[in-house]
Amino acid sequence: MSFKKYWIHCLLAPVLFAACSSNPSSSNGNNAIKISIRSASTSSTVQKATQPSDTTVTLTSVRLVIDEIEFESDIGDTLDFDLEEPFVRDLVVGPTVQEIKTVSVPPGTYKKLEIEIDDLHPRDGIVYTNNPDLQDLSILVKGFLNDDPTNTFQFASDLDEEQEQEFEPAITIDEDTPATNVVLSVNMNSWFVDRDGTFLDPRLIQNRSAIEGNIKNSIDVFEDKDDDGEDDDSDDD
Repeated sequence: MSFKKYWIHCLLAPVLFAACSSNPSSSNGNNAIKISIRSASTSSTVQKATQPSDTTVTLTSVRLVIDEIEFESDIGDTLDFDLEEPFVRDLVVGPTVQEIKTVSVPPGTYKKLEIEIDDLHPRDGIVYTNNPDLQDLSILVKGFLNDDPTNTFQFASDLDEEQEQEFEPAITIDEDTPATNVVLSVNMNSWFVDRDGTFLDPRLIQNRSAIEGNIKNSIDVFEDKDDDGEDDDSDDD
């Protein structure tokens, strides 16, 4: 099978979500974790076609429902950043890093972050009522194909997924250091292509499982001590 590449234009780059609490207090100083979000895409064209016949995908709207965020310590205790209600965020243009929340946490070493994506249910109350397009869904993507705004598509999913991301090395929080910045990064470059680069048409039901898998694999988490929006390990390299 020949290898193909496709253009994906990103008008709205995916940036997610999140406020926290079981009830951790908001903080701007030490002994804290700052949660930020960015898109892994650096420009509107995130994949470049090599053939005129290749398909282009332009995204005009991306929405996600984040149900829970949890940090796990290296001694088995957990800090649960449980949202009292699901958090829905309309995604913003470009790769800008956005601070979502800074929360005070007990001193310690934290090795893992868990993120749960879940669909909105009637029990979610006002969030469910205020987001009719996301009722019983966890993700909604809208866009158009082949640079034709009339050739629209909509990809909706009730994806229920818990993502676990381990920090290597683990994050140490103490009272003598500034707030640690943890960045949630989403790479949508491969949402609508399979492993060999073949286009996955979001309008076809048979492609749903593969696209959902791509979305699950697109989330990354890293520590960013110098607040430059880049993985500290990459900075070291």
